[in-house]
Amino acid sequence: MKNEALVVTATLFTAVAQLSFKLGANAQGFYIGPFPVNVIVIAGFLAYGIAALLFLHALRDGQLSVLYPIWSLSFVWVFLASSMLLKETVTLLNWFGIILIMAGVSLAGRGAKNG
Repeated sequence: MKNEALVVTATLFTAVAQLSFKLGANAQGFYIGPFPVNVIVIAGFLAYGIAALLFLHALRDGQLSVLYPIWSLSFVWVFLASSMLLKETVTLLNWFGIILIMAGVSLAGRGAKNG
């Protein structure tokens, strides 16, 4: 259970990274070629780094077949945050997709533990 909690935490950092990239893409800063570089974008890369380290730590003692499906929860967090914080439009079909992701994570984790 400890490893699963680490991966869930990592998915939250991944969601923060995605939101940082979205916000940083339109923020003031300088550009390296077509790429914006500012504090928000750098924070996104830092959040991705933390997520990767947490995931690596969880993999030391955990089963990849259990932990990797949990990683898809980052889609759920990004969906929720973008709809609430960025006020992006979501449809019933979007909600259905999120429910399928959550069901898939549950089934994959349960199947790996019992298999």
